[in-house]
Amino acid sequence: MTVTEPILQIRDLVKYHDTKGGRVHAVDHIDLDLFPGETLGLVGESGCGKSTLGRTIIRLHEPTSGQILYRGQDIAHLSRNDLRPVRRDLQIVFQDPFASLNPRRTVRQILSEPFSVHGVGTKAERSEQVNDLIAQVGLHPSFAERFPHELSGGQRQRIAIARAIALEPSTVVCDEPVSALDVSVQAQIINLLGQLQADMGAAYVFISHDLSVIGYLADRIAVMYLGEIVEIAPKWALWRRPLHPYTQALFSAIAIPEPPSKARKHRIIIQGDIPSPIDPPSGCRFRTRCPHAMPICSEKSPKLTEVGDGAKVACHLVNDA
Repeated sequence: MTVTEPILQIRDLVKYHDTKGGRVHAVDHIDLDLFPGETLGLVGESGCGKSTLGRTIIRLHEPTSGQILYRGQDIAHLSRNDLRPVRRDLQIVFQDPFASLNPRRTVRQILSEPFSVHGVGTKAERSEQVNDLIAQVGLHPSFAERFPHELSGGQRQRIAIARAIALEPSTVVCDEPVSALDVSVQAQIINLLGQLQADMGAAYVFISHDLSVIGYLADRIAVMYLGEIVEIAPKWALWRRPLHPYTQALFSAIAIPEPPSKARKHRIIIQGDIPSPIDPPSGCRFRTRCPHAMPICSEKSPKLTEVGDGAKVACHLVNDA
């Protein structure tokens, strides 16, 4: 990266949910940097806190504690009015486009809303901007008068993406944006997101459970387990040599063009179930499923530590070596 100043800095970010069963540790003391124009992939099993982290970053969820520094300003606890101008720059694309689009509004009304909310342009100018947005995401102008139920899943997601980029944000959280789509459509949406990023220069936080998708788009990848980041590294470094046992297991599950016997030989099967986020294990949270667990793993929580090549890992096996 030639740019050294992050556009977004997450510092000791915590998000807990209080339930009848107890306090859910959804996001637990996370530090992350996002640089202008880069794609930071966020990967992990379902329930690890990826989506909660993404939504907390843009204040759709209120953080329990910690800092969210956007261009140096802490937006973690800004009032709704003070946060309003920042929201132009921080947008999100949700997993389910049908649920995120108002079924009673036409595409034109949906795409006009960001301009109306932020007082951008006249009515005639907004109409023209909507037409440009529809073309930008590869749809015909006639789609402007359709309702969401008249669109396919891929078309709806294109409209959701158009809404997210309407005000040319600097940062977009993509929360599993292709997981609800057919495989054939997934590639089209991924390519569209890549092209739009090249055109706008926006930074993406791309959330997915699919390492193949993450590997195609991401510049750096952060691996999340039970509310914590266990490893973060440039894509090439992580692909070449994952260090955390959990990351190694995730990468071993990727389909590879090898004979079945050889592929099975390298597959790492994680034993046991994910512990409850209400009562996470002491020390390292992965220790109850880790084949390399040591006594220190239950006694002391490993810190995310720099290990070279721009990589950081939270593992006693690596950090204490």
